[in-house]
Amino acid sequence: MKRFLPLFGVLLLGASLGRVLGQEEISSPAKRQAALDLAARLLTTEEKGAASLPADLPDPFSPAGFGTPVAGPTKAGEAVHAVATDRDILQKIAAQITPSGMMLFDGQPLLLFREKKLKVGDSLTITFEGTDYVVVIAAIDQTSFKIRLNREEIARPIKPGKAP
Repeated sequence: MKRFLPLFGVLLLGASLGRVLGQEEISSPAKRQAALDLAARLLTTEEKGAASLPADLPDPFSPAGFGTPVAGPTKAGEAVHAVATDRDILQKIAAQITPSGMMLFDGQPLLLFREKKLKVGDSLTITFEGTDYVVVIAAIDQTSFKIRLNREEIARPIKPGKAP
């Protein structure tokens, strides 16, 4: 009898475990149908009481005339395009940037502006026509340097009047 007691315990444990697992695997048809009804109700959109938008409402992500130059009167009464590209602004800003020279420090080129020393990657804030622009020093050579505004780059001579 003592030999059969452990075997009986294992059989009893196996039967109860099989019963618990069997109950959790498959739910009743009523529960499944309730879950399907809930999913169908959540996925449907109701048009009742929803305010519809007017058909002539402009698209805020693509307004009419976006990207076209804006014309405005000048002092002489002529129309001028008010849209300036980064390249145009950078060319005008570049004239204001006049370094006093260039030097090497630990093998790294530095652009000199009186007491200020800037290396490649440093930024400079320039005010042009009432707006502040941040330009980045992109490269420094012995006779020239490059500055970048957004994605536009331009090369300038260190000493004015000389070609880069």
